[in-house]
Amino acid sequence: MSSALKSSEPPAPQRLSDLVGQARATAVLRNAIRREQVAHAYLFRGLEGVGKSTAARLFAQALNCLGEQRGVTGDACGRCRSCQLIAQGNHPDVRLVTLGVDRQGRRRTEISIDQIRQNPKEPRETPRPLVQDAILRPALGRHKVYLIDPAERMNPAAGNALLKVLEDPPPHVVLVLVSSQPAALLPTVLSRCQQVTFQAAGSAAVAEYLCSLGLEAPTAASLAALSGGRVGWAVTASRRPEVLEVRRCLLDLCAALPAMVLPQSLRLAERIKEQALRLAAARTDREAESEEQEADAPISGGERGGGDRELRAALPWCLDVMALWYRDLVSASQGGVLVNPDYAEAIQASLTSRPRHGKETAVAAILGARQQIQRNASIDLALEAVAIRLLSGDDEAGPVQSGGNPL
Repeated sequence: MSSALKSSEPPAPQRLSDLVGQARATAVLRNAIRREQVAHAYLFRGLEGVGKSTAARLFAQALNCLGEQRGVTGDACGRCRSCQLIAQGNHPDVRLVTLGVDRQGRRRTEISIDQIRQNPKEPRETPRPLVQDAILRPALGRHKVYLIDPAERMNPAAGNALLKVLEDPPPHVVLVLVSSQPAALLPTVLSRCQQVTFQAAGSAAVAEYLCSLGLEAPTAASLAALSGGRVGWAVTASRRPEVLEVRRCLLDLCAALPAMVLPQSLRLAERIKEQALRLAAARTDREAESEEQEADAPISGGERGGGDRELRAALPWCLDVMALWYRDLVSASQGGVLVNPDYAEAIQASLTSRPRHGKETAVAAILGARQQIQRNASIDLALEAVAIRLLSGDDEAGPVQSGGNPL
């Protein structure tokens, strides 16, 4: 069995009940369908990559499913003509309002008013903007469903235009706003939506799901820990060989640290930076667009090419990998469970060669550097400082500003 998923497109969940770690959120949605008490507008909120976008599509399927059990389960069958059309993005009554490109073929950076409301001074849009399309009856299903994702990218004019539908919605319309930054939405929009919160899944559940897709158990456990409960992030990472390869290189680097001497600290900082650049440079144009719209990949950032912005986007993930190595050292010294079980021998060897190595200080130093980089501090200075601390291996080296535990 390969370390990476063999399929570039793993099978998508077919029903709301298939979502990993989202029993509470999906129960709210399924109960609304069973009781025929569906709200006219929902806000799906939660961390990036926890499954909000997938849940929105599955909710649209459940709303328009033609299966006999829909009224009993409140869920889609995943097999009927309506479910299949929605899964393929071809259902006439389900519309995704997202970034995409404008009429000049330029990539949008925001959801604009012309996607929400027709401008009488402009030529008629194809397809119709949301407000004009919402007044039409469904062509095939029970509901016309509009998925606005990412909703925080609506500019103020678009948000205000959407209020027309939110304040006086046609009875057949259901709006689903998907956002990882709900505070960026207009308060008038927020107040008119029923909010459904999607939580981070447990690491064990994420690892089990990755294994069901064909990933080896040790690698699945490590990616699950790094994902922070974001299933979408973990699946995307497992499909990208460079993510697993960078993880391997960083862990090998950590394993080699006990044999290094302090003058090598500057080279250590450069090697961490090299791996971050490697991860950033591996993104394709298609991945970059997907990350910008879905925010499900291990890194996100500016334009390709390894610039400062993209490097800052990749480095926190690399530092998380290293922090988990040192947490494994702590866990192994106490007989606990490892996050990186595929490196069990190397972890034990590191403990044996330097039993008094500053493990707790190392974690604090790494997380402190992570926070500093995210706050636009000098990348080189932050990495050099953490490299010196790691190679000194001294728990008495003084206080370190820690950014807390992001994992």
